[in-house]
Formats: sequence, C-alpha cells, structure tokens
Amino acid sequence: MLTFKILGMLLAYPTEDLQACAPELKALIADENLLPAKAQKGLLQHLDEVSRRNLMRQQEDYVALFDRSRAHSLYLFEHVHGESRARGQAMVDLMGLYRENGFVLQARELPDYLPLFLEFLSTQPLSDAQTLLGETVHIVAAIGGKLKAKKSGYHHVFRALEALTTVKPDTEFVKRAVAEAATEDTSLEALDKEWEETPAFDGTGDVACAICPQATDPGAKPAATPPGNL
Repeated sequence: MLTFKILGMLLAYPTEDLQACAPELKALIADENLLPAKAQKGLLQHLDEVSRRNLMRQQEDYVALFDRSRAHSLYLFEHVHGESRARGQAMVDLMGLYRENGFVLQARELPDYLPLFLEFLSTQPLSDAQTLLGETVHIVAAIGGKLKAKKSGYHHVFRALEALTTVKPDTEFVKRAVAEAATEDTSLEALDKEWEETPAFDGTGDVACAICPQATDPGAKPAATPPGNL
C-alpha cells in the first residue's frame, strides 16, 4: 500500500529527490486509488506545489511548522503523553509492535515519528493499517486543522490520512486544539525558554494530555488485534 508510505514521505523534510519524484508519486496515488476523490484531489495539488515551489522556502516552512511548533509535532506520543514517563513505555510497546510484524528500523528515529509509523502501516494488510491509523485519528485531525488554519498545504496530507480510516475524529477536541494552537508562541526565544524550563519526563505530561479522547498508544497490541482508540 504505497499511499501510506507516500504520505509519510510528504511529511519528511523536503528534498530535491522528493521534488523530482513528485510526478511519479502522483501517478502511484492515482493508480492505487485508496483515497476518495476530494481528498485525492487536494493531495495531488499539494504534490504539484511540492514539485514547483522553491525548495529553500519549503524547507524553511517545514522547520517553522514541525520543528519549532509542538502543536504540529510529528511525534505521536508527544500529543498523547507529553513529557511524562508513560511516553517511554509507549515507545517500547510500539517497538514491540514493529518487531512482532517483521518491521525492522533502519533509521535513527523514534518509533512514534509519524512518517515512520506510516511506512510501517504500508507493510501491513490494508484492514490492519486502516484500523491502526484510526487509533491516531484525533491527533491527525487536530494537526490537520491547525495547519489548515495556517493556510498550509500540508493540511492536505492530514486530510488524506483521515480519509484512509473509517474512524471519525472528535470534532470538539479538534476545535479546542486549533484554538489553543492559535495562541502558541513559536519564536526562537519562546522555544529556548520552554526547553530550558521543562524537565524530561517530569510526570506532568499525563495531566497535560488528558484532553485527548480515549488516549492510548498504538503499540499496545500487535496489528492483528488492534488497540482501542488513541
């Protein structure tokens, strides 16, 4: 299921290689035809933008959106567990899920990194992949809503992810998340201060992330027996 992997590629740092293969990726998405027409149209438009837009500008936007803003973090467990100790165990569980399904990590990346998770899903049967993706749908929809509010083309990628699962996101949760993100200070000064003042795994993350509907992690059980909603 190449569509899952392609969506992950589109959420990785932009490169010349990605720009060069954009037409091929468009063709693969159309051929596989997993997405409904509206979601597919938006995604293909985003791929057109990726292929023609100045690469340096794309890279600057990527860093501002995903590296300097926790609201758009591509690390799933940051939205679920924050900096709590539970995040470490969730990582271990997700690694176990990968191993049980024959998925061996080659890159030095955390297992909850969304592009990596999507690459894993691309190796699984479609029904299992769609169910596991559904475990993240509240987070996916919230990030997509925030990016749409910022008029970022990346929101098309998250809209496509929503469309790949039948699980519906909690609309009230998404609205709250978008409203909270609108007040986020993403300046370098604020980012430095936040990292200085927030100790890793300080035990407060569970409270901070309690607003996430039915928060669990997608690594709790193997793909053959999908876990409850994230």
